[in-house]
Amino acid sequence: MTRLAAAALALLLGAPRAFAAVDYSSVDALYFHRNESDKLAQSLAAIDGLLAQTPDDEGLLWRKGRSLIRRGEKIEKRSDRLAVYEEAMDILKRAAQADPKSVDAHFWYGVAMGRYGETKGVIRSLFLIKPIRAEMSQVVALDPGHGGAHRVLGEILWQVPGFAGGDKKKALTEFETAVRLDPRYTANYDALAQAYVHFDRKDDAIRVAKSVADVKDPKDPAAYVDDLADAQKLLAKLAR
Repeated sequence: MTRLAAAALALLLGAPRAFAAVDYSSVDALYFHRNESDKLAQSLAAIDGLLAQTPDDEGLLWRKGRSLIRRGEKIEKRSDRLAVYEEAMDILKRAAQADPKSVDAHFWYGVAMGRYGETKGVIRSLFLIKPIRAEMSQVVALDPGHGGAHRVLGEILWQVPGFAGGDKKKALTEFETAVRLDPRYTANYDALAQAYVHFDRKDDAIRVAKSVADVKDPKDPAAYVDDLADAQKLLAKLAR
């Protein structure tokens, strides 16, 4: 058993009654190293163990939803991926209801709906646009500096057809805002760089892609590995 997993297990065994305050640090440590071995599965197992004692804990609920989204992203079979996203949506809705002021619950609930919609197909998921926007608007209202919410709003504007409210120029503005507000969250960079490519702004695309390597303290170390690889692929493509 890894040290992180052991620490998470210690949380399960250390209290004879329901937690007065849950220590999320071990769960988060597993999640942020989910690119290593089976740490994503370990994070979900630790969360489930803690939820057995505190089933309505908002912090555990949104963390479980977050990890389920990441699990779904790795599943190839469409029906299985949709099932995982549906489970994530249900759990994250509970989290948002448990604490209406939880920025993370609202954010990840919107992300789960977005992943479900992408998998189902944009045209078949137009009904999700309004609730996703509502969740992201709530996130921005609670935390005006939340770059991730702007990226999600940008993705909606980018992917949705014009007749349903899509607008690539407005999407670009949202992507720029996402990187400006949250430069340590490297998942924001690729969308902006790709948008610059679309608008024939090659120099800006190169600048943004190169900026990923300059992030020395990424908010999500596991995602950084993939984000850096995506940036390097784009730079190689633009160099041809």
